[in-house]
Amino acid sequence: MSRHEPLTAETTEGRVLRQLCDAILFEGLVSEAAGGEWWCGSGLFRARTEIGGFDRPRIYPGSIMIKAADTWRPATLIDVLDALQAEDGLKAELSDDLHRTAYLTDLTRSSVAQRRPRIAMTYDELETAIDEGHPYHPCFKARSGFSDADHLAYGPEAAASFQLHWFAVDRDLVDQVIPDDFWMTELCETTRFKLCGRATRAGVNLSQKMLVPAHPWQAEKLKDKLLYQTWMEIGKITPLGVFGDTYKATQSVRTLSNVSDPKRAHVKTSMAMRNTSSLRTIEPHSVCVAPAISDWMTAVLDSDPLFLSDCRLTILREYAGMIVGRETPLAGHLAVLYRESPQARGFAGDQVMPLNALSLTEADGLPLINPWVQKHGLHAWLDQLLQVVVLPVWHLMVAHGIGLEAHGQNLLLEHQEGWPTGLIARDFHESVEYVPGLLSRPDLAPDLAAIDPAYADAEPDQFHQMQSAEALRELVMDTLFIYNLAELAALLHKHYAVPENLFWRRVRWFLDRHVADHGLQERQALFDPFAPQIFTESLMTLKLNGGKGVFRHAVTNPLNLTKG
Repeated sequence: MSRHEPLTAETTEGRVLRQLCDAILFEGLVSEAAGGEWWCGSGLFRARTEIGGFDRPRIYPGSIMIKAADTWRPATLIDVLDALQAEDGLKAELSDDLHRTAYLTDLTRSSVAQRRPRIAMTYDELETAIDEGHPYHPCFKARSGFSDADHLAYGPEAAASFQLHWFAVDRDLVDQVIPDDFWMTELCETTRFKLCGRATRAGVNLSQKMLVPAHPWQAEKLKDKLLYQTWMEIGKITPLGVFGDTYKATQSVRTLSNVSDPKRAHVKTSMAMRNTSSLRTIEPHSVCVAPAISDWMTAVLDSDPLFLSDCRLTILREYAGMIVGRETPLAGHLAVLYRESPQARGFAGDQVMPLNALSLTEADGLPLINPWVQKHGLHAWLDQLLQVVVLPVWHLMVAHGIGLEAHGQNLLLEHQEGWPTGLIARDFHESVEYVPGLLSRPDLAPDLAAIDPAYADAEPDQFHQMQSAEALRELVMDTLFIYNLAELAALLHKHYAVPENLFWRRVRWFLDRHVADHGLQERQALFDPFAPQIFTESLMTLKLNGGKGVFRHAVTNPLNLTKG
């Protein structure tokens, strides 16, 4: 069934170059020329390229050429960077991120290559073994500020364990939302005893302070901040050192899973590290509203029995959050969120897989999912997957007016020996969007402004509340289809001869059947999801503009079937 072909030899820098060119082609940052050639600035380039669903270009490895004088030669990253139109400072930052991405990927390549087949790994093992990074953005492993030692100590690829760094902080500096007896539950007796001992030796009365953990890398970076130094000097913040449970990085780097007890929380930490287009601190407005948003999502799912049957969806709640210096220059640099682990929700490690793993290829050239495809049959397995993955996210949008940022890291597949059985979603504190007039149960929606005043003065479409159905449609279709399932569609086309248009027709069939079965045709029409062209976020353009602003471009919608 599989068209098994040897992998085309491609260096890591070649992959970075390919994804950079894919992105600038996709986002229209070039001028088209005849015969598959394009102008970027004053440079003329060409490559062997296929165009997939939503106009996603797929450049063949090793095929990118630049015209020099009267001949063509292989292009380099420097060639494309020189040709790109951007401010010198932003272009230099992009160059650093691209070269650092290639370097750090190669740094752990040998250790990654020695691991056993990933299809046999547990969920926690997979979180460290998925080393490919973002399949679209070329700065998929930039990790600005990471030294080689940091990469080996804190990068998920090395799978190293470490402890959190703890601070005792004046109460007036801390905003938090935590359950009753939070620390009695989260910290074992030994850790609580050590905390008290450290505090006593440091002359700190914990009854007058707040405890705040941090990523140890971020704790070191805080030492460079003048305000932090001032707080230290006047005793408003006291570092207590590292101890407690051990953690290791998941593929998101800043979200940590508990090694000592996998049923304990995943901890999302602030890291002043730039990856792809974003600084990985935590937005101050999102911290204390996180539990309320998780509670709201839980209530919405509980209100609709479809989420327990045809659209089985489980969420991993963010149930606690704390931030230091909410209204200071350090806002977002010392903050943390506690999220349920899959094991805390009763899922066994061999029954959960990050959704982006489905699109990966192993060292032997075969898809990671090939054993599942062979066992269950390609078309039966694919139909089940589409029903399990697409319908819960779509139903939440169409029936309830809520959009999820459903990219591959935010979704987990629940399965039984590879057979898809349910969807698990996570990471809601910044990414959930809704339109008030489209909510099925407006009475369940939390008053976020009562929790954080930033929401009272928010501009339209600034945070969670959107003004139009199109905004929800763009979030959902961008993340679930254009930058997520499009990778699976490309893999199925390459290895199993499944035409991409057939893949998207199958997606459309499931959507049509679902809305017909549940009388949601009029609700779905409000989102106009099958228009011939739709807008999508321009991630590379955002990067070239310093990560500020909103950038979109139009793409052809394969879910539009009006042309047969």
